[in-house]
Amino acid sequence: MKNSVAIVDDRPFFERAVRYGLEYGILGREHLSRMEADAPKGIVQIADHFGTAYLRTDLETAVARMANLISLYLEDFSNGDLFTAAGSLRDNTLLSHSRGGSEMLKRLHAMPGETSMHRRTVDAAGQKFFVNERTFAFPLSLSSYREQLRQCQANQMRIDFARWLARLLNAQPDEYEDFSAEEVIRSAMLVLHVGPATLEIPSKTQFIKLVETLRKKSFKAKPAVLDTFLRDAPEDFRKLTQQAMQDFIETALPRLKSVEKSADEILHAEAQGAFFIREMPEEDVVAYDKLVAREWVRITKGDADDPAVLATIFLNVATGQPAKAKALLKEAKGIIQAFRERGFDSAAVLAFIEEHAPFEQKEDLKAMWLEDLKPDAEVHLADNDPQMPDAYMERSLQWFRKNCMASWKGSSR
Repeated sequence: MKNSVAIVDDRPFFERAVRYGLEYGILGREHLSRMEADAPKGIVQIADHFGTAYLRTDLETAVARMANLISLYLEDFSNGDLFTAAGSLRDNTLLSHSRGGSEMLKRLHAMPGETSMHRRTVDAAGQKFFVNERTFAFPLSLSSYREQLRQCQANQMRIDFARWLARLLNAQPDEYEDFSAEEVIRSAMLVLHVGPATLEIPSKTQFIKLVETLRKKSFKAKPAVLDTFLRDAPEDFRKLTQQAMQDFIETALPRLKSVEKSADEILHAEAQGAFFIREMPEEDVVAYDKLVAREWVRITKGDADDPAVLATIFLNVATGQPAKAKALLKEAKGIIQAFRERGFDSAAVLAFIEEHAPFEQKEDLKAMWLEDLKPDAEVHLADNDPQMPDAYMERSLQWFRKNCMASWKGSSR
């Protein structure tokens, strides 16, 4: 039985190309002399760029950098063919090959490493750091370079596709710059799948309505909407749209139709599988809350942005009273008396918030109760200072009127 041994040539491609050229007569003595004259110039330039040409270590590092840059460019240009590479060394200077490798790395750095939609500008310091690492500490093989380039090009195509969708669906660049291409695409597919009368990236309220439409038993998709949308689309974007819709139907649609999570929770809780939503300044916040938290709007009377309303409701709940947004004098006294007898039922307040509040407000409301309202109320509603008794609740009622919605006038006696 014969054993075969694979021989791996791990020398830099630059060195292999030179040896090949000499062996097969592509390169002669005059070409080596030109390289020997070129090399010091390039080494000094590289050393000065990343450090100083006056330090031996920087010069030695520059030699390795130059060899790596030339190897990367040569192997890419020749596609690994030593004959072509040797011919390039014969016909062009070392400095041009080194610059070619540097430009390859700069182009790679300028391309998107992910699919966020923010505007990209050339960062000179970041570019220098990238080239610094990729020419010495972590040099790129051609295969690694091409794989990273392929991924970056795919990211760019994804971003361009998302921008095209956003433009056709009436969204502006400054509206989606903090989102990813995937979030923009996912929202576009939702709109095209449901097929509302106006095709546009949804606001929060519109998103809730789209999901509610999806969840109706009578809902039927409108493939004609997608066909019309793609009638004049570029071929590449037509294919990407069809692929994106298939992915939406397979992955996002089941989550949207499941009643395990409310539409409000899907909109605000999911980092993965999130959606791009347009902020509409003119959109009525109360109208949105009515869609996602009807009982909350009823209890707060639509004034959930008023701290006094929230304080009144939370103190009622914390003392076992009905959740009300205003308090009569006798009700305020009942809250104070209940607190002095039993303290606050903090768990009841947290459960009330969890059950009724809009999802995106829950954590802030819990923090308001635990870190602000509760400790402040425990101090001012108590009567445990023998030096300053408050048996008639006068001080406590003054605090209540200042911080809550009190519906009485005049004396608290």
